[in-house]
Amino acid sequence: MHFRRIALHRYCTIAAALFLIPLAPVSSGASATPAAIDQDPPINHVHPAVGAGLQFTSHGKRVNAMLYLPAGAGPHPAVILLHGLPGNEQNLDLARAMQRAGWAVVTFHYRGSWGSGGTFTLGGGCDDVDALLQDISSHAGRQKWDIDSHRMVVIGHSYGGFVAACAARRHPELTAVGLLAPWDISYDAVSFSKLSERDARARAPSIFNDVDGRLTGANAQVLMQAIRTEGRSFTLTAAASALSRRPVLLATATRDDPDDQADDLHAALAKMPTAHLTYRLFDTDHGFDDQRIALETYVLNWLATLPAAPARR
Repeated sequence: MHFRRIALHRYCTIAAALFLIPLAPVSSGASATPAAIDQDPPINHVHPAVGAGLQFTSHGKRVNAMLYLPAGAGPHPAVILLHGLPGNEQNLDLARAMQRAGWAVVTFHYRGSWGSGGTFTLGGGCDDVDALLQDISSHAGRQKWDIDSHRMVVIGHSYGGFVAACAARRHPELTAVGLLAPWDISYDAVSFSKLSERDARARAPSIFNDVDGRLTGANAQVLMQAIRTEGRSFTLTAAASALSRRPVLLATATRDDPDDQADDLHAALAKMPTAHLTYRLFDTDHGFDDQRIALETYVLNWLATLPAAPARR
């Protein structure tokens, strides 16, 4: 969704404003390039790296997932990697880099998206993460996923960033949270509520111009209406307290929509003395399209600092 509605003419204004906002000191993360960015790990013939298409059940519907296991004996520390709306960009280059670095990575398509059962709703992604974590932690799930349920990180991009923040509120057992250009839906709710019904209907197809054929039970008009009526409650700052109790990575982009700058969350965390925030503003767009290696480096170096991290290779 957000990839095509970026207001490029606001780039200079947004970037300048972000740099001028006073914030509490935060770490920008190490800059050294991890070996996993461009080097394959040694082949383990006993426990080789594998990829597997799996499914789990959320609210009675089958959800399609992909599991990337690193080489070596499990159970493995894991990253739950959440894509945006509708999920054209899945950040699979990042998934593979994390796998090479020794992390198990789980990606999945929310109910009602890309062939997963059910109907897509804005709040449904949060419930889907609940179901996934329950499945991973179950007796059968320990064999199915080969994941250490006590060493799990959630990272989300765009809409997935909102879902990741939601997961942080619901699941204190998650080790850390990463937010990549996270979408604060409440920003759009305020903006869209100022439109007349007629204008909202007219603008919906251009705002949500990449959802047709990708979502079940939701189209541009449905999403517009949902944000206008429910969106004010979908705010990133609601997760600030929960996020302040664990390591948080935040990445934003200069050439992005203001809705994905997470300004209010950033400011809230900056005021919390307990917050452990790693933040970087990338000179790029919403998809980090010309900063992919820089993004992978940023994320992998942060992951390596976590207590849940696998042994260095």
